[in-house]
Amino acid sequence: MALKAIILDFDGVLVESNNIKHQAFAEIFKDFPDHFEEMMEFHANHNHLPRDEKFRYLYQHFLRIKDCEPQVRDLVSRFQKLTRSKIIECPYVRGAMDFIRHYAKKKPLYIASATPLEELTVIMKTRGLTKYFKDIFGAPMGKKEIFSRVLKAEHAHPDEVLFIGDSREDYQSAAEAGLCFVARISDGHFRDLAVAKFNDMDACRAYIQLNF
Repeated sequence: MALKAIILDFDGVLVESNNIKHQAFAEIFKDFPDHFEEMMEFHANHNHLPRDEKFRYLYQHFLRIKDCEPQVRDLVSRFQKLTRSKIIECPYVRGAMDFIRHYAKKKPLYIASATPLEELTVIMKTRGLTKYFKDIFGAPMGKKEIFSRVLKAEHAHPDEVLFIGDSREDYQSAAEAGLCFVARISDGHFRDLAVAKFNDMDACRAYIQLNF
């Protein structure tokens, strides 16, 4: 079936920014040495969660502080300062720019990310990427709602929309919504999954051209 739209994750699919964020989480969680290992494990196992939810989990679950919004905002601000300029300057995933230049002329392209929308918009605009995408979605909107909005906008059935992600959570979200899925391998999340998976966007593009 012909695709009506393509949705892409941002970190790890368009830009090589995952390690930047991992390092920022590690830098912040070092300030909580009694819970560092647990929080890094929680972060690694919940790639789909926005940063504020991870920080809220730290305060509410480990530190037993329920009214923690001021502290969460402080950590979100610190995280942004640690990452924004680095993500703006980091390399593209191999083939990413060729991919979006090619498909922007053929299909509506969307971004679906766990990065806060305001932050994501700044990064996308600074990198000159906004013009290639019909719409950009970020936190606090979850993948389920994002997919629903794209399907409605494109008057599409789920199997007419492709999502390209780089985490197990991305795969699960696409499967639950009935979307087609292709994986860009960034952190080894797909070793035991029977899913089309590729190291770069050149290979993703070749696969899509042959199969859709």
